Amino acid sequence: MVSSNRRKDSKGIVLKKGESQKNSNLYMYRWTNDDGVRRCIYANSLKELREKEKEIEKEVALGISRSAITLDEQIEVYLHIKGNLAKSTKNNYQYYYEHTIRDSKIGKMKVVDIKKSDVLMFYRKLSDCGYSAGTIKIIQKIIRPALQLAYDDNVILKNPADGCTKDYVEDIEKKFALTFDEEKEFLERIRSRPRMKRYYPMYAIMLKTGLRISELIGLTWDDIDMDKKEININHQIQYRLIDGKTQYYASKTKTNAGKRTIPMTDETYKLFVEQRKVWFSMSRDANFEIDGYRNFVFVSHVTGKCMNHNSVRRMMRRIVDMNEERSIQLPSISPHILRHTACCRMAESGCDIKVLQYLLGQTDIRTTMRVYNHVDSERVKREIEKMENLQCLANSN
Repeated sequence: MVSSNRRKDSKGIVLKKGESQKNSNLYMYRWTNDDGVRRCIYANSLKELREKEKEIEKEVALGISRSAITLDEQIEVYLHIKGNLAKSTKNNYQYYYEHTIRDSKIGKMKVVDIKKSDVLMFYRKLSDCGYSAGTIKIIQKIIRPALQLAYDDNVILKNPADGCTKDYVEDIEKKFALTFDEEKEFLERIRSRPRMKRYYPMYAIMLKTGLRISELIGLTWDDIDMDKKEININHQIQYRLIDGKTQYYASKTKTNAGKRTIPMTDETYKLFVEQRKVWFSMSRDANFEIDGYRNFVFVSHVTGKCMNHNSVRRMMRRIVDMNEERSIQLPSISPHILRHTACCRMAESGCDIKVLQYLLGQTDIRTTMRVYNHVDSERVKREIEKMENLQCLANSN
């Protein structure tokens, strides 16, 4: 028989030990952690409160300790102790954390209070504000491991960020390749401008090798073996905002697969011979170095230092801006489009997919497959022409 002295809520339901109801009808549960600290949670209904109590009972049984740390604080801990992140990746994460997560509603939430729906709602708001699926996935790479660290430290029972970006699929169609005519037009425009033509070998090498812009800019003459006709990719140069100042810094390749040796074709070899002549003709800063790297292959004629990413992109915009005076119209082009074009040319030539993966320095073969399977109208026409030529050859025999 239940004692009439037991505490009840406003509906007459008997409350358990630790449960209470405020004047505002808000329910509260108070308990003491193993560390001796008094904790409490709130709920709008007794049913909701008791569901939370069950989670707490599980946590206590598993030895999980509740903490008042916020997501902002948890991410800062994660970024501080994560030692195996490449410098460029860590700077990238720091940027997105500071500009997107920190001081947001979810950033101020206690880690123990974050539900999966909170993470999903945060990503939905980012998407509604124009953030791409790729950017949201980068942010997930910050939030999820930070919360995983909280799970590993027995602060939370499960990771609420698990599986939160499965509905965000990157639009791979945005990564197009230049047609043969567009590629030819792009290089002809560079040749036609007196102040730009000195950079012709650089852009042509990008189109022939598929190097990432950070790998290309980082090349030194020590990385180029003209006797063996090989390009050694073993580092990259970034040019980013650090501590309020845009600066160069060297880092490892983007992935372990990024460290590779690329054989030169005869055409690529001739481009490096041409670049060597350009290099000798330019005024260079003899004392310029970045984290021990010097004698960069591609040098700015303005600064005498190695090229930076912004300058490369700025020249590409100028090249596209020539559309008004040219018959062939170029689309908006980025260094990544040149890399994608090179990849597609290699795939179209019948390059083995594992060899292509190696040449591109890609860890995940699925990424290579997306390039290998890229089909546009120009490629379809060329394949049809090949079949027609083979048919004609067969008929003539």
